[in-house]
Amino acid sequence: MASRNYRIDNIKGVLIILVVIGHFLLPVSVTRFTTNSLYLIYTFHMPCFIFISGFLAKGVYRNGVFRWDRLARLAWLYFLFELGVHVTEGLLEGNIGRRVDFLHESGAPWYLLALILWYLCIPLCSRLGKWLSLGIALAVGLIGGYAGSGLGDFLAADRVLAFAPFFFAGYFFAEKDLSRLCSGGTRLAAGAAGALAGAVIFLGTYDFLEPYRLAVYGAMYDRFAPELYPLCWLIRLICYGAAGVISAGLIAFAPDRKLPFLTVLGQRTLSVYVLHRLIRDLCQYFDLYRFLNVHSKVQVLVLMAGCTALAFVLAAEPVYGAFQRIGDIPFALAGKVRGNKKKN
Repeated sequence: MASRNYRIDNIKGVLIILVVIGHFLLPVSVTRFTTNSLYLIYTFHMPCFIFISGFLAKGVYRNGVFRWDRLARLAWLYFLFELGVHVTEGLLEGNIGRRVDFLHESGAPWYLLALILWYLCIPLCSRLGKWLSLGIALAVGLIGGYAGSGLGDFLAADRVLAFAPFFFAGYFFAEKDLSRLCSGGTRLAAGAAGALAGAVIFLGTYDFLEPYRLAVYGAMYDRFAPELYPLCWLIRLICYGAAGVISAGLIAFAPDRKLPFLTVLGQRTLSVYVLHRLIRDLCQYFDLYRFLNVHSKVQVLVLMAGCTALAFVLAAEPVYGAFQRIGDIPFALAGKVRGNKKKN
């Protein structure tokens, strides 16, 4: 049995904390500090997370065998997440509708749906090879934004297309490539470039970069200002570069040893990803944000610290164990059905 890659676990731990912080900042991104913090996080946290997801997806299809069990588990969790978000968003809107739309998604569940679709593309990409697959993924990511409202959030297409290059870049990223990035002069160069790009985004977003922010979210290009529409592919390409540079810096300097709390958090990100969004919605529903003075940097930093603590709580054994048992329900039922058939 291969040993765990603690560097990857630690990176995932940092990223899931940023995911939680980003979602909790969204309702209060009205000041320079909160807006710049939010845009810095959104520039790279999901692209990097998706890159890591691709890196870890090598076992989905191996020696001609596709891991349908992994796909089925994602589909079940997507179903449950959609139901949960339908309820919490309904509470916020004042009406919980009877119909749940599983085919259109632009909120947090999109990531699970995107993983399903990217996984299904892996056998084809394995046949096409690395460079052709990456070229197609890049072209799809840049051109797909022009599909506009005709495709929109159907099957989370806007995000699936926009972030596909990161998933398949991760899928074709080998262990030797990771070792090279995390050693010697490459490590120092990646860290310096990542820090510089992060500083530019954090200091310049509020005044200069705000008109281009939608490229970071993976939105269709028809949501941009009309004068930017012809250049949207170039804006997204630049955003790809910024996300890649910051992500490379984070990966290069991530510790490759087991760390207290953070490593375990990185091993349990799915429960945090699903549950924190529902909690955020409930915080809005019960108007808990009224206790936050968004113009106080100290209070915003306290909110960020609280988000970090929440991530660790949602990854704790009692919560994670319960989440795992819920995720295993269909497989446990299927096992009982097979067992009964054998007895009969």
